[in-house]
Formats: sequence, structure tokens, C-alpha cells
Amino acid sequence: MSKRTARPLLITTAVFLVAVFLAACSSTGASTSSSPTGGDVSIGWAEPVDSLNPAVTGARDVGPIDSNIFDGLVWLTPALKATPHLATSWKISPDGKTYTFTLEKGVKFQDNTAFNASSVVANIKYITAKTTQSTIAIGLLGPCLQAKAVSEYPVEIDCSTPYAPLLNHLGEPDLGMQSPAAITKWGADLGMHPTGTGPFEFVSYVPNQSVVLKRNPAYNWAAPATGVKGPAKLSKLTFNIVTDSQARVASLQSGQTQMIQETPGIYFKSLKNTFTQVRVPISGQGIFAPINASKFPTNDLAVRQAILLSVNKKTLIQASAQGVFSPTYAPLVGMPDYSVKSLSSMYPYDPKKADQLLIKDGWSKTGKYWTKGGKELDLSITAISTVPAYPLVAQALQSQLQANGMNVTVSQLATPAWLNSNVNGDMSLTPLQYVAADPAALDLWFTPGQYYNWSHYTNPKLTALIKAGEATSVISQREKIYAQAQTLIMQEAVMLPLYQNEDLVLTSKKLNGITYAGGGFEYFLGATLSKS
Repeated sequence: MSKRTARPLLITTAVFLVAVFLAACSSTGASTSSSPTGGDVSIGWAEPVDSLNPAVTGARDVGPIDSNIFDGLVWLTPALKATPHLATSWKISPDGKTYTFTLEKGVKFQDNTAFNASSVVANIKYITAKTTQSTIAIGLLGPCLQAKAVSEYPVEIDCSTPYAPLLNHLGEPDLGMQSPAAITKWGADLGMHPTGTGPFEFVSYVPNQSVVLKRNPAYNWAAPATGVKGPAKLSKLTFNIVTDSQARVASLQSGQTQMIQETPGIYFKSLKNTFTQVRVPISGQGIFAPINASKFPTNDLAVRQAILLSVNKKTLIQASAQGVFSPTYAPLVGMPDYSVKSLSSMYPYDPKKADQLLIKDGWSKTGKYWTKGGKELDLSITAISTVPAYPLVAQALQSQLQANGMNVTVSQLATPAWLNSNVNGDMSLTPLQYVAADPAALDLWFTPGQYYNWSHYTNPKLTALIKAGEATSVISQREKIYAQAQTLIMQEAVMLPLYQNEDLVLTSKKLNGITYAGGGFEYFLGATLSKS
């Protein structure tokens, strides 16, 4: 997903391998001159916007838009390192419960109100208010739900328990700082009036058509890690929402747009000599499918394990994405410190072994499909209808699972119905993505009471491991803890890892200097558009 789609909806991985490349993009395309060079850029955007309010959106594809409107306290590099941004420095208390940030002076929101410690306090209060109905943002805060202004610029964020992921999470666009005045003024309509401190200001949003931003001429507080100073070079950004992938490609070929994202694999391959190709790595959980452990027949461990053994990932990737992605085998993707190589061999494509597991568990195949206790092994796969990739993945899964005696139906649903189905546990599995900058993402998917626990699975041992990982900042200890957590998730087969999550981007050769924040979010501060 990303969306609740999970940043879900939405649809990378070895970030460390591409970090050098992305850093090169940052240094070669981004001028340090403060004088704007002009240029209006149109972008073919693949997915609709649920809300431009970072505190309430769940859509991955809103992240890049919001990243250009809102600044975070920290800037997350492609290597997932937290560096200064609106916060110039910070200290963490010895018990890991209090983060004290020193804020940049002279920063103003786009409504000309001042950014200071009180602004941070107002944002934390807004995100944590029940009336806001935040999902991603409040989850990223974890137990850190209180903030207080020490004076005008120092601010404390207090956690009820130690929470190591906070710094990285503060670099995600969902925790971008919003104008407290705008929060008060617009209330429930805040998503139609996004007001941050970022390099671009909101102009207009026409649902399902476009989002338009213009240069913020006062911008002079870019994160040092970006290598850019002063306001943006481009005058205007127009995100044209074009859900049809062929239409996006056509718009690029005709010159109507200078960039498109989520390019189908076949075009990404064939147009590589005509346009600039960028594989944008999106860290998190890759493209995967949570498996519902609370509903028959996937409440049966043997069935869940048989599903994993019945999927030929390379064939699926070829069928759904022209083979342009690499298979994944673990719950965490694009986080090199938390890679568990042993999981790559836990569930090889082995239909015969799947059959053996089912037979041992009491299933039999008297006809075309497996049955047990008079019930057929019927699976329901849901797919969000507005993102072409997910129905294709769902159909590929359907074909492979049916070939191994599982009766599979695929339902393409609009976003609200899709979300409700997942939350209610009406489906057996659903393909999606989730973007994350820290392994603590597992908390949102596999601990009790979380919105995104769409596998409807809880395990006290797993919960304890995830909480232990959040409480320690020692990388070597975190590696061991999250290796155990990922192994347990796979042993219980409550998710089906599928393939790397990458945004396949094509741009005009005239458009340069786009950079990417950690997690895979396009940032246009240093971008330029040449006339020839």
C-alpha cells in the first residue's frame, strides 16, 4: 500500500548498495546557488491522495508530496541515518526515555508563523488526540506521546519506555511539522490546507486529478545532509494523478510530464535509453502479503506454511512485473543490519512438501481441491483496485495456489472497502507494501491492538522480542533480537514475503537533481529543469 494500504497500499531493498548512487544524485544535480533557475515540472503520479495531512495519511505515495511541503525534526539519509534538520542537535537521556532537541532558529511556516518548541508540542498533541484518528504517525511515535517546551527552542519528547526507533521515525514524512495555527484554523479540513516549513507551498488539490505546489521563496533551512542551500530552483510542481500506467508512460513520451513513477517493468526496460532510469529503494517490508491467522482455513499453521511453499516467487514476479524485481524471504527489507540470510531457505518453492504438510495435518484431496472435516480449502485474496500492481500479484498468487489444490477467489476492492476487509479479517491474504525506516515496523504489524495487525496474529514471545528491540539502542543487540523476531514470524507463516519494493522512476533527461530521503521519498529542493 502504502496507504494504510500500508504505506501499505502501496507498493526495495539493499539500501546500502544504492546509497552511493543516491548520494551522487544529491551532489551532482543539486546546485548550492540560492538563486532559483525556474521551471515548472509535471509528474505522472500513480496513486490517489487520501489526505495531504501527514498526521492522518496512510498512503505511501503521499509521502513524497508531503516531504516537499513539510520538514521533519531530522533528515533521514538513504542509508537510514538520522541527521539534523529542524532540530540542529539532540541528546538522549541515559534511561533512553527523554529526547531533548535544540531547534533551528529563524524558521517560519508557510503561513508566516514561527516554528519553535511550542510548535513541536502542538504537533505531538495533535497527532495523539483521539479526534485526529492518526494511524501511521501515532504508531511511529510509539510510547513517546508527551512533549514540552524547555524554552523557545529546546524541546523535550518524553517516552514512557525507552524507544530507540524515535530518531529514525522523526525523519519520516508522516511526522512532518505542521503549522499549529493551521491546525487550529482548519480542523478536520487540514488535509486540504497543508501548511509546513518545507521548500514548496501548497497551491491546490483536485481529488483524483492533481496536487500543485509552488516554490517557498523564504526557504533557507535545508538539512545540511542534502548539500543544498536556499530556496528551491523549480517554480512549480504538479503531481498529475494518472492511475493508468500506460497513460503515465504516454504522458512522459509526449512531453506532457517530465517524470513518472511506478513505471511498469516492460516500459522501464524498453525506455531506458530514452529517459533517465532510477530504481528508488523503499525500505520496510517489501511487497508482501499478511496471512490471516484468525480465519479458516488460514488459522491452520499447516495451511499457512503450505501457501508459502506453493508460491514460485520468480515466476510470480515475471508474471506480475516482467521479472524486474528480486524475491524476498524475510519480514524486513532494505535494512542491511537486520538481514537474516537463513530465512531465504526456510520456504523454497516445493509443492510436494506443501502436500505432505497438508496430508499430515488431516487434509485430503478427493477432487480438485483439498478438504478437511467436510470443508474445502478456500482462500480469499483481496487487492486494492486503484493500484494495478496488486491485482496482478493477486492473480499470480491465485494461479499458483490453485495449481496446488487451493480454491482461490480474488476480489478487487476500492480503498475504503479494502481497508475494512483487512481490519475486520475478512480476507485470507492481501498483497501490499509497508514503508519503514526501522525494524520497529514489526510492532505495527504483529503486536496486539495495532491497526495494521492484518494477520490477526499475536504471540507473547513475539511481542516481547519486538518490545525488547525497541528498548535497546545497541545495534548488535537489536540485530540479534530482530533476527529472532523475524524467524518466529516466518516459522508461524503469518506473512508471505514476495519481492523487493522499488519505485521504478523514469524522468526526462532535462530533469536533474532529484534526491531521495531515507525510505524512498522524492525530494525536489535541488532539482533543476534545463531548457535544452
